[in-house]
Amino acid sequence: MVWKYGNRYLKAGVSWTDDNGIKHPRNWGIWSEDHKKNIIGLTWENDPAPINDEYYSGRDTDGNLVARDLTTLKVKKIQDAKDYASSELSPTDWYVVRKSETNTAIPSEISAFRTAVRANYIKLKTAITNASNVDALIAVYNYSNGASTETVTFNGTDADAISTSDNAFQMNGHGYVDDEVLMYYNGGADNDVSGLVDGTSYYIFEKSTNDFKLSESHSNCGDASAVSIDVASSGTSHQFIPRGIPADGCTWPHSKSTKYDGS
Repeated sequence: MVWKYGNRYLKAGVSWTDDNGIKHPRNWGIWSEDHKKNIIGLTWENDPAPINDEYYSGRDTDGNLVARDLTTLKVKKIQDAKDYASSELSPTDWYVVRKSETNTAIPSEISAFRTAVRANYIKLKTAITNASNVDALIAVYNYSNGASTETVTFNGTDADAISTSDNAFQMNGHGYVDDEVLMYYNGGADNDVSGLVDGTSYYIFEKSTNDFKLSESHSNCGDASAVSIDVASSGTSHQFIPRGIPADGCTWPHSKSTKYDGS
């Protein structure tokens, strides 16, 4: 916690000069709270939030964050994205080598995952490049709130809530947007809604005002598609838990998703 004069943070044991040119002694800290607030015009403020030193080098004399060089940060972030993509692709590189050497086809799920990684990398690289300042660059790696953070409970056996012909969930005025993340929970039922896995997150896909579908991958991956669903045989407390809307740095495909693992 710290005393401020206007927008300036004051340091204990250090003299300072006010806007009228009056220099105050270094032992100003012994003044009473009333004198500090009502005579001098100081304000009390909690300690500034910790500095994220990846993006900021410190604070200036007024307590404002000093951003690191944006161009240098972008170069690093693009390299980080490239390295991550490489780490995701490397376990299946041998399929590519085998294809080259023996003309053995790469399994479609493996090929789909590799394509999705590359597509997501391109989207992320573009987002990084387009960031106009450090705050915008930070936002590339954050989630934003959706229309609601409320958990939705539904009857997994209700054909009116689950349209098997359209692979869609019907919930009037749900407010979700495409690519928003929902985690599915079966509510302790003996089984899941067919096509979904308890404790797994999905992306909103092809939403309308009163219904939506779910995809295992984000649209940044270039292969978003509706999960085939069917009603559960039991459970009236199935749930969708909103997890927010991911920015481009949070949309990598997951190799363990059923669309990529060959199951």
